[in-house]
Amino acid sequence: MRGLAFMAACSVPLATSAAMAADVGTGTLRELHAVAACVVEQKPALVADLLSTLPGSDREARAADRLAAVYTACSDNKFKLAISKYSQGLYNGRSSLAAAAALAAMDRRTIDPSRIRDVHVWYANTVVGRAPGNDYSAAALAAQEFGTCVVKAAPDSAVQLLRLKAGSAEERQPLSAIMSVLPGCIFSGKPVSMKRDQIRLMIAEPLYHAIVAGPLAGRRS
Repeated sequence: MRGLAFMAACSVPLATSAAMAADVGTGTLRELHAVAACVVEQKPALVADLLSTLPGSDREARAADRLAAVYTACSDNKFKLAISKYSQGLYNGRSSLAAAAALAAMDRRTIDPSRIRDVHVWYANTVVGRAPGNDYSAAALAAQEFGTCVVKAAPDSAVQLLRLKAGSAEERQPLSAIMSVLPGCIFSGKPVSMKRDQIRLMIAEPLYHAIVAGPLAGRRS
């Protein structure tokens, strides 16, 4: 997976002030998180099935279709689940569902940071023998690899960030710790400016898989 790597160490100037500003309105962001939490509460197995699929795959689209109605109901027809081969951004719903699923998993178990530090990218087995573009989104997996690197480097802060309310002043402490590890996880020569909800959503799914599967995530049997 080195072709997808965001993990080569480099020294990149990061716009910390930009990272402290929310990407979308705080109220809207909280609404989206509330919708995702409702979906996870109503259909946890279907959310887990979605998060087991490769982003950009036909299986992902089918899993999203099974969740579409409950997602719309949980948002009172305000938001729709927009996951498809052509929608692989952080705001298509998958990352918010991953964040909500990670929080639900945290409530059920004790979090051991050492287990998170030892994880591999969760899709390492699934992607073998599959073609980028046809079977998965390479850009989406690159983002997952980046998020995995961040979660491994700052597991306590990643867990803390997801536990905190979006847009709260308390986010600054874990965000500062996460910002300090970003240079070691960014693709060489590519400067980046990430806002705080982008960071939250970027780490959500890697953290979910790390919590659920621990060091076994992504390991070949």
